[in-house]
Amino acid sequence: MQDTAANPLVDQITEQLYTLSVDELRVIQDFVAYLAWKRRSPDQPPAAKKSAEARAIERIPDLDDPSKWITVIEAGEEVDVDGACQRLRERGFEIEIPDQEP
Repeated sequence: MQDTAANPLVDQITEQLYTLSVDELRVIQDFVAYLAWKRRSPDQPPAAKKSAEARAIERIPDLDDPSKWITVIEAGEEVDVDGACQRLRERGFEIEIPDQEP
């Protein structure tokens, strides 16, 4: 049974997480995994981390989505800078493009 007294705290933490970058969220995820490991009972085996191969297999359904993959372009091809910046922002990156004269 879930402790309803903790719900406001969970809501506050969840709200704060939306302001963090992907890298910061991964650090928090590692810390939470450590706390869960520390609290486990001695007879409980540790949770297995996913290998790079397992994570790659999970991405197979995204093969046809070009927004999820880095591709190589040839000289002279047009680059969708705005689209690339938008995808990076959606993934949590801060983008700053200084004004440049051609």
